[in-house]
Order: sequence, then C-alpha cells, then structure tokens
Amino acid sequence: MEDIKNLNKKLKSLKKEIQDFQDKCHHPTKSIKVIENGSPRNVCNVCEAVLGWPTKKELDSWLSR
Repeated sequence: MEDIKNLNKKLKSLKKEIQDFQDKCHHPTKSIKVIENGSPRNVCNVCEAVLGWPTKKELDSWLSR
C-alpha cells in the first residue's frame, strides 16, 4: 500500500492535469449541474469546469424539467 505522501503527490499532479485541460477547453456546450456545495451552476459538458451562475430564465427552465 502506498503512503500518504505519494498519494498526495499523485493527487496534486492529477489536479494540475485537470486544470490544464480545463484552461485549454473552449467550453463549446454547457449544462446546469449541482456542484459539491449543492448549488446549481453552469458547467462545461466537455471538461466539467464551473463556468458561472445560470440566469433566472435558465434556472427556471432547468427546474421545470
């Protein structure tokens, strides 16, 4: 079993890789998704980057599904 230092090192590397991928993404499509803290946000469908808050119209449409 790996020790915690190695696991944290891998985690840091993966987070950096994800950030680099998200930075290069052009965010061609987005959806409203509930993120970790329980609030709805616009999220890229390709890289899963949080893009901001949905408008009231977008949120109302999403809630009526």
